[in-house]
Amino acid sequence: MLQTVVKKALAKYDFSFDMEHTAAGEVGGFTDWADIYAISKKLLDVVSLDPKHGQYLIPIENIMDSESIGKQIYDVVEKNFPHLLNK
Repeated sequence: MLQTVVKKALAKYDFSFDMEHTAAGEVGGFTDWADIYAISKKLLDVVSLDPKHGQYLIPIENIMDSESIGKQIYDVVEKNFPHLLNK
């Protein structure tokens, strides 16, 4: 569900992205290609990410708050990956 609502929220921002859904315990298998991770606050203890290695974590409190999640993702892209923005 998170993937569906966030894709819709990100549509208003002008950048391309790929998105995958996985269990929190399997996030480690995605660190070779994913940069931004949106994960439920309740599951943060099973995830180990390092911003020094370009891994950005967005803790999610309400999965239905797609606008807020989309904005947080955009903020990370704008700050850390500005070359991805179509300006």
